[in-house]
Amino acid sequence: MYFLETEEDEIIIYPDDDPITKRLKMTMRKNRERVRKAKAKKAAQEKSDMKFSDLIGSITINDCGLNMENIWNISYYAFHDQLKRMGWRD
Repeated sequence: MYFLETEEDEIIIYPDDDPITKRLKMTMRKNRERVRKAKAKKAAQEKSDMKFSDLIGSITINDCGLNMENIWNISYYAFHDQLKRMGWRD
């Protein structure tokens, strides 16, 4: 299903609106909220799409004594320690 996105003002439900119109406006409000949530979720997923190869490459570029040959010999904890030092992990 395709739809046009419009950034309009708030959908106002007036007391003298017809019941069918009120129901339609409530549905429109709910759908706009669903679209906002879906977009926020998609943006969060795209923001966090960090690949393992990106992490390896960023650590080896950093001046920490690791290169593409010896990075595979460090432990899991040392790997995460390097990420913390670089500010990638909290």
